[in-house]
Amino acid sequence: MPFAVDEIHKLGESGYDVTAADTFSAAPGSHSRGARRHVEVPAPTQRTDEFIAAIVDIIDRDDIDWLLPMFEEVFYLAAHRDRLAAARPGIELFFPPFETLAQVHDKVTFADFCRTLGLPVADSITATDDDELRAAVGRWEHWFARAAFGRGGLDVITNSGPLAGESSLDEIHPTVAEPWLVQEYLTGVDRCSWSVVHHGEVVLHSCYEHPLAIDDRGGIVFESVDSPESLATAQLVARELNWHGQLSFDYLMTDDGVHHMVECNPRPTAGCTVATAEEFTTALFDPAELVVVPAGRKKMIKAAVLRDVLKHPSHARRNMAAAKGAGGVYDQPGDHLPLLYSALSLQHVLHYRKELGVDRDRREELMATQFFDVSWDGSAIA
Repeated sequence: MPFAVDEIHKLGESGYDVTAADTFSAAPGSHSRGARRHVEVPAPTQRTDEFIAAIVDIIDRDDIDWLLPMFEEVFYLAAHRDRLAAARPGIELFFPPFETLAQVHDKVTFADFCRTLGLPVADSITATDDDELRAAVGRWEHWFARAAFGRGGLDVITNSGPLAGESSLDEIHPTVAEPWLVQEYLTGVDRCSWSVVHHGEVVLHSCYEHPLAIDDRGGIVFESVDSPESLATAQLVARELNWHGQLSFDYLMTDDGVHHMVECNPRPTAGCTVATAEEFTTALFDPAELVVVPAGRKKMIKAAVLRDVLKHPSHARRNMAAAKGAGGVYDQPGDHLPLLYSALSLQHVLHYRKELGVDRDRREELMATQFFDVSWDGSAIA
């Protein structure tokens, strides 16, 4: 994950002793100069007990005193919080309890939660079977539907915008255990925020937009913007849930400036890339007054920008304009190996195809590859 690479780099640059862990050896963050050492661990999604056992061993062996989740492995860690705490008395587990995480991760319960707080959310219907799905999409001329546990722009279907027609309703089969949220399609600007939170108080916050996205899904250029609305939202939710850890949100900002809530990511996102190493490490280890990242900072995933140009030469001028002035995430000063390993890690695509038997022509494959062994779909965790 780009934000994992970035946080590893920042921690190492600031003098901290970092052990980087991932499910495959070529993970780019594992080869950052910010990592003193790196380890390969079993996949939390498919091999949960082995994953937790490996983390317990690493905590003991490397004298780990802070555990920083980067993606949805946070759910598996939170479900086994007692085992992790017992591995090293006093260890900082920088993430909330499992029940808190689950409440905001499910798009259906998150939308309901936002409404109770008075936060703006698009009108929505929850579909738990095929008939309900078809009835729901018939409510609006323009609609957008998402799986309750989908992530990264995957598991979506719409009849409007750049993703219209990419999927068929015949391919979608909601269930009570795996519902879909159907909403009116709103037009506007996608925004995201990221915060570092200590026991309900936001100490570092950034809001950003994506001047450029990969395949109309995940952003590959990130630019910080002024957004008092996103800060107020993060503070409200953090205090309501007594959040402790990293906390991120996606919004759809309509022309009237309203930030409609889209989803919560209970972990870091690319917003950390526009914070400095000093801002980030201070927020983690010595927080004082609130720090808000100013507008105009820009970072990019250079390899993804180049890939888009090679696949779509007509995008070259647009891409160069979007990336102008952006620093790299995978290639930072004095730390270039993550860029090389971002290419070598494409071997993970082959593992993904073999594991799930997916069609190699699926457009979202590169995104899905990052998620399949570290994601949580709402099912019970042993």
